Amino acid sequence: MGRAGGSAGYCVLLAAFLGLLTCAIAPGCGKGAAPAAQDDTYVRLKKLYSLYRTYVDKNQKGPPNEEALREFGQKLSPQERADRSIGDDLENIFVSPRDKEKFVVRYNLRLDPSKNQALAWEATGRNGMRCVMLTIGYPAEYDEKTLNESKK
Repeated sequence: MGRAGGSAGYCVLLAAFLGLLTCAIAPGCGKGAAPAAQDDTYVRLKKLYSLYRTYVDKNQKGPPNEEALREFGQKLSPQERADRSIGDDLENIFVSPRDKEKFVVRYNLRLDPSKNQALAWEATGRNGMRCVMLTIGYPAEYDEKTLNESKK
């Protein structure tokens, strides 16, 4: 293959790579992307995770209950909450906008990066699926069976 054929092949590969890259970055593209209706649920779960993680970082153990976690969050300065991506709305981060119920949170849990467990999840969810925040800091959507397995 001559030089012109090699350049054309390179252009095809580059176009394919850019197409895949665009798909990976674009919201809603690919299996791992969360549907738009879940975005706010995941945002709240991530903030709740950040608050929980901050508690663990400062106290070397998980919070004993929701009240202790809320009080801890209120005592953080606005700058600390901003730095940790917690925000100032400590009331709504405990409630799922999809099912309008409080998230179920596993308290007294020490975050172990070697274990991928469910930390918080929707009480009811939607269509048999629940948004879940994992102890490694990533959100997911699980059915009942997968959620139960991730609690172990």
